[in-house]
Amino acid sequence: MSRLNDPENFRGRVAYAAKVIAYGRRPTRAFDNCFENYDGDEVATAILRRSRKNVRLSANLHRYLSLASIKVAAERLADVPTRKLPDAARQSRVRGKAEFDAWFDQRHRDDAIAEQRPDPDG
Repeated sequence: MSRLNDPENFRGRVAYAAKVIAYGRRPTRAFDNCFENYDGDEVATAILRRSRKNVRLSANLHRYLSLASIKVAAERLADVPTRKLPDAARQSRVRGKAEFDAWFDQRHRDDAIAEQRPDPDG
């Protein structure tokens, strides 16, 4: 697996996404993946914070991300120092995966119950 696709590589995903945005590159699957690990708010917040010191990143940000959405995320994470964002992201990934696994297990149980019911038409 590419390090960029590794959910634990928070800093690498932030750096890659920021580079794509700053240089106005075409978003790819790798770019999308940077935000799809249950920690997209933390990734977007890190990029927003970087954009305050990077004119090129700031100028292009609105073309790639919803400013309203990332500002909401940034406000929620305002008390988290930038150096602690990777830890917050890890917690979000753990929580998100646990929630998905619970949903998936419930869905599987519901399907099993439905299969055991007699067919009302049959």
